[in-house]
Amino acid sequence: MENSFNKNIIPEDDEARVAALKYYNIIGSPPERSFDNIAALTARIFKVPVCLISLVDKDEVYFKANYGLGDTAASPRGISLCSLSILTPSVTVFEKADQDPCLLTNPDVAGSFGLRFYAGAPLTTSEGYRIGTLSVIDKRPRQFSPVEQEILEDLARVVMDEMELRRAAISDSEQRTADLRSIEALNEILETSNDNLKLSRHNNELINEELIAANKDFISANTEFAALNKELKETQEKLFTSNASLAESEEIKNLAIAQAEVAVWYVDPQTGNFKTSQRLSGFFGFPEGEEISYQATFEKIDPEYRTQITSEINTAIANGHPFELEFPLVVKKDEKQRWVRATGMQNPAQDGHKSYLSGTFTDITERKADDLRKSDFISMVSHELKTPLTSMNGYLQVLQLRTQKNGDEQSSGIINRALVQVRKMRSLIDGFLNMKRTQTGKIPLEISTFDMADLVKESESESQATITSHKVIFAPVEPTIVRADMNKIGQVITNFINNAVKYSPAGTAINVACVTIEGNAVVSVKDEGMGVAERDKPKLFERYFRAQRKETQTISGFGIGLYLCKEIIDAHHGKIGVESEVGNGSVFYFSLPLENLNL
Repeated sequence: MENSFNKNIIPEDDEARVAALKYYNIIGSPPERSFDNIAALTARIFKVPVCLISLVDKDEVYFKANYGLGDTAASPRGISLCSLSILTPSVTVFEKADQDPCLLTNPDVAGSFGLRFYAGAPLTTSEGYRIGTLSVIDKRPRQFSPVEQEILEDLARVVMDEMELRRAAISDSEQRTADLRSIEALNEILETSNDNLKLSRHNNELINEELIAANKDFISANTEFAALNKELKETQEKLFTSNASLAESEEIKNLAIAQAEVAVWYVDPQTGNFKTSQRLSGFFGFPEGEEISYQATFEKIDPEYRTQITSEINTAIANGHPFELEFPLVVKKDEKQRWVRATGMQNPAQDGHKSYLSGTFTDITERKADDLRKSDFISMVSHELKTPLTSMNGYLQVLQLRTQKNGDEQSSGIINRALVQVRKMRSLIDGFLNMKRTQTGKIPLEISTFDMADLVKESESESQATITSHKVIFAPVEPTIVRADMNKIGQVITNFINNAVKYSPAGTAINVACVTIEGNAVVSVKDEGMGVAERDKPKLFERYFRAQRKETQTISGFGIGLYLCKEIIDAHHGKIGVESEVGNGSVFYFSLPLENLNL
């Protein structure tokens, strides 16, 4: 069997595990709406284009439900990521699949499909065998929180309950078939006996023979009726048990939605029929128990956002694309502003059901308030710093004129470097004041053509003058011409170096390099510091994020340096990232295209 993961993917109990899967008699069965609905619901909850209910057989992985992969029904076990998910009882997550060593040669990751995110919760039987997975897939890297993992595990248990119900129904059908066959065999025996009896008593009176035969037929029919009546009673009892299990599965599904703290909604675009979960009343300020209409909900939205929301919904209906919006709600004067995040998509008509829109609402008021408080604080501090910096710049210019007049070249050089730092500090403060522009992708750039070797040389001079606690080593740089904002790219390099100083022990080395790789200028800063935890990497370049570790509690910062670096590099159509292990240092890097940018 082909294995693209460079690791063993066959558990020790695989033979017993496969036998447990066969017990459910589900491999190769046609699609079933109950499983398709669970896959579609899971995809909508996590906003992913693909969701699979997979069953891992000896050599193949069969898709019982396939949402988003077309007509694909199976995949070789050696290349399916579901083969990895059954190795552990918890959720298996690859937030950046193309960077995971065991997936570098996997066709789904390295091939044209371009898988970048995968999360799979195992389908576990009551005996503990992991026979398959409920997995969500995306072509974009994304984060997957512990709460989302718990929700995915709850939904996997719903799938397992559905399989148990299906197996119970199959067992009932098989028992009824066996009973019918027994009755048919009994009838054949009775018919044979009757024929023999007729032959042996050929000379008896014909009327007696007919009476005897009629009597036996009556007894046989009576027995059959009693057996069928008993079977009907047993079937009714089993159906009652199945309905109870189904109700329990529905309760588990509703519990999973409640734990996610989202309100679920459904609307028929043709009739306007609008259905929601109870949580929506609290989000939009409706009295509990009141019937909520689509129009009433829409009128709760801030008027400035209604046109945009209507356009997004119409586009979703026309193109079938999902949408995601954030908007404030209309509140009374004495109430605080409330923000809501809405997601949704058009569900096409199928199996006789009409098309409909469905999605979720999430209350993001606290997150918006936190962002506003942080932005206001940073803007206030930036304004307060700008005045003393202006005065400092003036004093330094006066000192520069005096040192030049006195011919003190050494002091003049130090003052020049101080003026450079003041200018960069002012530029950084301007970046803080333009924070809202970065949120809309409109960060101001002053584009020019320059040599990265000159910029790295300038950073080297500044480091030699300001950093005495570490050994900052700059590798030689070949001429590397780029078209970019030289000052802002210099800010990124300076931020990388300053972070390396803050998060690595004094006396250790910091290596700075700039090389050309595949038509891109790649700048890297490597340190010997504490490193970055794997769970923190996806959030490292988010605004205000700071790693919560004992080692970082005494290190000051606002959590915006790396965020601004990412905004600057994104504005140049470049790439930014980090390679790190806890305790083994970090390498922060970014790349810029060498050719002219379309800015």
